Amino acid sequence: MPPSVEFYIPVAGQQLNFEGLFSMKEVFRIMDKYFRTKGWDKKIIFDEQYDTEKGRYVHVKSEYYKKTDAYVRLQTRQWIYANELKEVEKEVDGVKIKTNQGKLSIVLDAFIQTEYFGQWPADRPVFFLFKVIYEHYLARSRIAYWENVCRHITNELKAELAGYLNLNKFMYER
Repeated sequence: MPPSVEFYIPVAGQQLNFEGLFSMKEVFRIMDKYFRTKGWDKKIIFDEQYDTEKGRYVHVKSEYYKKTDAYVRLQTRQWIYANELKEVEKEVDGVKIKTNQGKLSIVLDAFIQTEYFGQWPADRPVFFLFKVIYEHYLARSRIAYWENVCRHITNELKAELAGYLNLNKFMYER
């Protein structure tokens, strides 16, 4: 029996674009640290990198998720694209630092899965009707709360990453 998972998508396609000096390791570290402090788990869905004549190309699709209870699961997805990535060496306060230069684009999505365990079979009309009534009338405020949590998490992560990337502009371009 297929589970009758319902998806709610509060955030779709938020983008963060940057061009300049940054560290790919630091971008991943910031994301991992942010979600680890919130108690989320990580899953790498897709990871590739290859060299081109203009520099390295990196494409990573990662997913963080958190099971809030037996009925609701929160998920965020990040598509990370880095183009024309080159390793450069900069001097900051007399110390040489290795960092990357290139174009970075991060696409953020967040969604909620309800009934992800498949306890109510989708092929039984009575269960389907009960699930629709439950989600659209009885649990609507609870689902709206988790949608707001997803929006907040995504906006906070975007602000953390943007803060790091903007700080690099001032740190390396003195």
